[in-house]
Amino acid sequence: MTILPSPLPRFARLFLPRNVVAITLGRRIWVARELPPAEMEMVLRHEMVHVRQMEELGVPRFLWRYVSEYLRNRLRGMDHDAAYRAISFEREAFAVE
Repeated sequence: MTILPSPLPRFARLFLPRNVVAITLGRRIWVARELPPAEMEMVLRHEMVHVRQMEELGVPRFLWRYVSEYLRNRLRGMDHDAAYRAISFEREAFAVE
């Protein structure tokens, strides 16, 4: 696993809101900025759940299901934050924070 404390990758910045702290793709975790140790630990616990989810499903299948759930939630009338937090992968990851 690789943790990259650097700006989010260019491809990610095109699709993500500015307040995103971290993103995981496969076994790589990008953390957008320095965080206090307790917050970094919480973020890494969350992101490690996504690493496991992607290992189990494969990255393409994970991304397909993730985006599909988000879009379904938006079509149900949820705002961005509610739609994001309702994604099954996110619910599981938030549970370990």
